Amino acid sequence: MENIGEVFIEFQNKIIQNLPYLISAFLVFIVFVIAGYIIDYLISRRLRSKWKDVLLAGFVAGVSKWILIIIGVVVGLHMMGFSGIAGSLVAGAGVSAIIVGFAFKDIAENFLAGFLLAINRPFKIRDIIESSGFKGPVQNLDLRVTHIKTSDGKDIYIPNSMIIKNVLINYTKDNILRHEFIVGLDTFDDLVKARDIAMKYFEGHSDILKTPKPNVMIDQIGESSVNVKFLFWVDILKQRSQANSGDTGETIKSQVMREIKDLLLENGFNLPSVIIEHKMYDSKSPLDINISKS
Repeated sequence: MENIGEVFIEFQNKIIQNLPYLISAFLVFIVFVIAGYIIDYLISRRLRSKWKDVLLAGFVAGVSKWILIIIGVVVGLHMMGFSGIAGSLVAGAGVSAIIVGFAFKDIAENFLAGFLLAINRPFKIRDIIESSGFKGPVQNLDLRVTHIKTSDGKDIYIPNSMIIKNVLINYTKDNILRHEFIVGLDTFDDLVKARDIAMKYFEGHSDILKTPKPNVMIDQIGESSVNVKFLFWVDILKQRSQANSGDTGETIKSQVMREIKDLLLENGFNLPSVIIEHKMYDSKSPLDINISKS
């Protein structure tokens, strides 16, 4: 027990003896952290005003901040007498550096992925992207994650490494997107007339692009109907407020589908239901059938 007491007393004396160095090292670290955030703000503000690429400007500012913080850690370790650990961190060698490397492998992977995204620039702020099953406008790109906001208001933070490894869809790279839908018409309907009605409607719709041209074609001949496909292109950034919410033309598509359906019905086209054959093998009695003409 006396030995244990002596060890604690000796440890306490060392703490008291090195307390000024610990306080100084902590204050130096805090100074570097504060300086890092100030540099982050100043660089980000200056670069955003000069560069068109907001993502790259923010990434460079973030890297500058973390470089200063790491320097603060190294200087603090030197002041506390841990020069060997600080040297290992700087050189990137030694067992401790290897252990830290494994522990922070995912962070380093996401950092490198974020760097590649900032350099290659497959998307920019407000672009609508989809990756790993998540879709929405890009809000920000930092050292670890890409922040998007879904159409239902959820804030999603996708690790940068997942975006690099998986398929990335950018819906707003050139702002135009094609939509399509299928309507089943009666086999005896005039399909050429249906096409003329739809093409005239497309020409008069202000939100449907004239180039590339819309189109109407037969998609499939079914048992009870001819499936006609309607294709048209929209500029999804024309209505900025909808694009900001992640809408890639679904609102326009819904309107077009409703109005095309109404036009076809007004012009005498039938939209037949699927014909179902019902067989009653065990019933031998006759069935009464009433036919009413509406």
